[in-house]
Amino acid sequence: MTADSNRRFNRSEAPLGALQRFARSAPPRATLEHCDLCNEAVPSEHRHLLDLTNRSLLCACRACALLFDKDGAGSGKYLLIPQRVLALPDFQVSDGEWEELMIPVNMAFLYRSASEKPVAAFYPGPAGATESMLDLTQWNTLADNNPILETMAHDVEALLINRVRGAREYYIVPIDSCYQLVGLIRISWRGLSGGEEVWKKILAFFTELRARAKTPETSIARRGASDA
Repeated sequence: MTADSNRRFNRSEAPLGALQRFARSAPPRATLEHCDLCNEAVPSEHRHLLDLTNRSLLCACRACALLFDKDGAGSGKYLLIPQRVLALPDFQVSDGEWEELMIPVNMAFLYRSASEKPVAAFYPGPAGATESMLDLTQWNTLADNNPILETMAHDVEALLINRVRGAREYYIVPIDSCYQLVGLIRISWRGLSGGEEVWKKILAFFTELRARAKTPETSIARRGASDA
């Protein structure tokens, strides 16, 4: 994400609208990217900050990311987006409970917010991301059945749900991964069903996500070893 392509979210559109515009106009990958804070060149794989005032993403070089890698470093305006990807193979949600969420497609992401309404839910589609009117009671049911959700960092981590074509996959992911998924669907969708290209890209996205993901047990074990 380049400085020129950084966009602001506004309350009159889904918070991912800016990313959708970015995805449509993104420069070729060979174009050199820069940190949005200090203008230092950054590699294609780099960290992001979330600007809480407008829910925009900022690219960050290693040095700038380190400056925000502590609680309170962003003075309530910027949050460093974490990197953990956690697979939840034992996630508990029945088909009936899923239907009660009234999300019209079988893919969605939900995040907790510290400043706006407590929980937001979005589902991606050919027009971008659409907000679902999730009831807090429904979220509380999910959280009661899956206490791991209480570990999600506000605003910068999300529960990503994939129930497309018979899948039953649940992850805790960085919020920028959700933005990436929305962008690839938005720019690759063709016709009424999406076309073969978009489904290949969705499959590749979740294949890569699976390869990166740890399970809660693995994550705890590794943290315990590093603390020893």
